[in-house]
Amino acid sequence: MASDDSTQSGSTAVRLGTRLGKAFERVQEQIRDRAYHIFLSRDAGKGDSLTDWLDAQRELLVPVELILKDQKKNIVVEGNLKGFKPKEIEVEVGVHDLRVFGSHSDSKSSKKSGETQLSSETIHFYQAISLPCEVETSAGQATLLKNGKLKITLPKKLESRRAA
Repeated sequence: MASDDSTQSGSTAVRLGTRLGKAFERVQEQIRDRAYHIFLSRDAGKGDSLTDWLDAQRELLVPVELILKDQKKNIVVEGNLKGFKPKEIEVEVGVHDLRVFGSHSDSKSSKKSGETQLSSETIHFYQAISLPCEVETSAGQATLLKNGKLKITLPKKLESRRAA
């Protein structure tokens, strides 16, 4: 995977990895904890563990829409990640699938009644999509443009291009 930090006009490279980061594991743990608390708070006999898990995910993850474009030589995936920095995003490419994870923390301070109050908010997202054909996992590129647009370009495997 290409993973340098070189910049093109108005874009910055995003980390392409073979394993999603430790932050994703922490978010999964938070989802587990929240799902367990939802389980404990609901009436016995109502609901189920899958619904608890999905409710916890909805509370802790923000939705991100990724748009897939199937071009002649490449699969291009784009999404709006305004507010995120390249180091806060990780892309994992499999032969048949793509996973994108991000975690952004924002701290604010304000003065109220002469006291400084600090607040912190963390936003996480995780999106996985199936790819329509096999791709060259080692030749992919991901960039985050200045306007917050994520662009992932994945060259199709030669066999997939011939079949198209």
